[in-house]
Amino acid sequence: MKVPRWTPTDAAAIRARRDWAKAMVARINDRPTYGTPRWAALADDDPRKLAAAVIAAECWATALDELPDRVRRDLDTLRTAHEAAEQADWDARFETARQIARSAATPAAFTLRAHYAKTQVDRIAEARRPRPADRPPAEQHRNAVQDGEAAA
Repeated sequence: MKVPRWTPTDAAAIRARRDWAKAMVARINDRPTYGTPRWAALADDDPRKLAAAVIAAECWATALDELPDRVRRDLDTLRTAHEAAEQADWDARFETARQIARSAATPAAFTLRAHYAKTQVDRIAEARRPRPADRPPAEQHRNAVQDGEAAA
């Protein structure tokens, strides 16, 4: 029986190779595993030895036949995981930005914005102006007491 030429993209050739391998091993019931001491002890012309070699070769060939699909599935899985991680990272960054924007809309933030919108000169001048709860400087207080204003 002639072994068909194998080409990974030709489905008919793959099917013919598999059919040939099945036909080679179908009539052999007691097959040792390829490469074991039991297999090595068989005579070279023993059909069981050939059947074990054909099974091992077919396992390799089948794995190679399915390699493009396996790689495609693995890449799709990795792409999906990467996209999910990227989306989770984007969601976390967006949530952080949303919280910053929300905190910037609080009354305290408006006060800070107004404070930093002024120049340094304006802030110094504002700091020097007396506020209602401020106490007068000590000298003004002494003068007021001497004038009798503070005695009430």
